[in-house]
Amino acid sequence: MRGRRLAAVLAAALALPACRSAVEADEKAREPSALTADLVDYRNGLAMLREGRVDEAIQQLSMAKQNYPRNAEVANALGLALLYKKDFKGATKQFSDALYFDPNLVEALNNRGVAAMEAGRYEDAEKDFGEVLARPSSAEHANARYNLGLLRGRQLRWADAEREFTTCLADDAGSLKALRQRGLARMKTENFRGALEDFLEVLREDAKDPVANYNAALCLLTTDRRDLAVRYMERTVQAAPESDEARKARRFLGGEPGAAGRER
Repeated sequence: MRGRRLAAVLAAALALPACRSAVEADEKAREPSALTADLVDYRNGLAMLREGRVDEAIQQLSMAKQNYPRNAEVANALGLALLYKKDFKGATKQFSDALYFDPNLVEALNNRGVAAMEAGRYEDAEKDFGEVLARPSSAEHANARYNLGLLRGRQLRWADAEREFTTCLADDAGSLKALRQRGLARMKTENFRGALEDFLEVLREDAKDPVANYNAALCLLTTDRRDLAVRYMERTVQAAPESDEARKARRFLGGEPGAAGRER
């Protein structure tokens, strides 16, 4: 199925608009077919990216881009690899290339918004996320809504962030990342009860989540349930001892009588 989609994308990329020059038309005619080369560098690059071998992925995907400069999905994949390396300018160029050759590749539009957000270009990010949401409904809608929630957080607009994550959850009720982020946004607005509900919901599905455990403990500290808060701090340390949340939990537990013994 994936191979057929790639072939279809490449065929679309190779279609000649009437306004292109004869020279460009000749270059396109000589471009190799995805059916013969099968985009091996592209597939290998994606596999490396999933394994966290980002530098190798960039090398493979750059080769794929050289061989298929007008393939939108290749450009999008290379953009993702560059985004991992925090090369926001390079990533943005690749995502823009992908959209040039396939304006309907909404994933690239969403990814370009993320690159803009990470680079601090919030207006550009909002424009891209908004355009995704203005397109016909797709799987990328929930991603764009989630990213828009993250953007509102960057802008310190916590009530708006909570609203975006709530809308995201209406589309995808099982999104643990949206629940987690809504909980964090609710803490910023001092809605600790609502935040605790979100973190506990995350922990029902992933009991070892360090962010949910630690922040559930913080929410409990705003009530009279300090003993229960200590238990969640201990769970944070046990579940993810190398995490930032575990380091903060250890500092808290260091001042709690008897907590160190329970942690062990």
